[in-house]
Amino acid sequence: MDRADHLELFHRIRSRYPELSPSFRKIADYLLESYRDAAFLSASRVAARVDVSESVVVRFAAALGYSGYPEMLRAVQRIVKSELAPSRRLAGEEAAAESAGGDDILGRTIASDIENLRLTASDPVTTTSFARAVELVTGAAEVFSLGLRRLGSLASLLGVLLTTSGIRTQVLTHGDATLFEQLMYIEKGDALVAFSFQRYTKRTVDALELANRRGAGTLVITDSLTSPAAQTATVSLICAVKGQSFFNSYTAAVSTINALVAAVVSRRLKASRRALEELDDLLPDEDFFGRGNGL
Repeated sequence: MDRADHLELFHRIRSRYPELSPSFRKIADYLLESYRDAAFLSASRVAARVDVSESVVVRFAAALGYSGYPEMLRAVQRIVKSELAPSRRLAGEEAAAESAGGDDILGRTIASDIENLRLTASDPVTTTSFARAVELVTGAAEVFSLGLRRLGSLASLLGVLLTTSGIRTQVLTHGDATLFEQLMYIEKGDALVAFSFQRYTKRTVDALELANRRGAGTLVITDSLTSPAAQTATVSLICAVKGQSFFNSYTAAVSTINALVAAVVSRRLKASRRALEELDDLLPDEDFFGRGNGL
């Protein structure tokens, strides 16, 4: 396969999921949620776990395009092996220890963010899907940027940058009835960009499902292809968000937003320049941004 992607199994499941039979969906759901266990199970044992026959498991592998269950099992094992690889599991801690010292929280945090950026830049899902994400946003008549709870800041950042670049954008940060009032008019030709990181919110998935039903494009920026939102959206970008405290660090997510907007602007450079010029003309006076210090 061209991508040699250790997450190829997840790609195949997601692309075929809407067409799967109920029995096949049982297997797909099990592999997405419990792939670490499945990596060491025979076809008969997988069948017992999801209450289907062994022959259904074998047919499921064939339906995904594998030559048989053993080939699909190797695909599952590649995912687990990648997660256990020292370069992904320990690189952040080793880099922090070498550069910062044991008690230097500033150094360890920055080193962790650098590792998040590295992992995000090399993630096969993100590098494969980025062009599709740019196409989706560039071609949208209107973009809806969704981030619930603490992810509202990411949605707002994307909204400001796109609006300033001349793309009509609505920012959605509330998970109550207001969310669906704002999405009432989303339609084919529009795009919903959702941010979804652990702990995942069901309302984000509900919004994506609504956008899908209306024929709008859907993009999720998330931390795993196995997240509920990634299983719902048509395009996914994966960001590493490991933090040094109880909370995620969204440095890589911000960088992904910057890259997405930069790519979109480069595709519609004249329109973006015209939008910025119009914005300058609308500002009330030359002192709007203040004086001094280069402002």
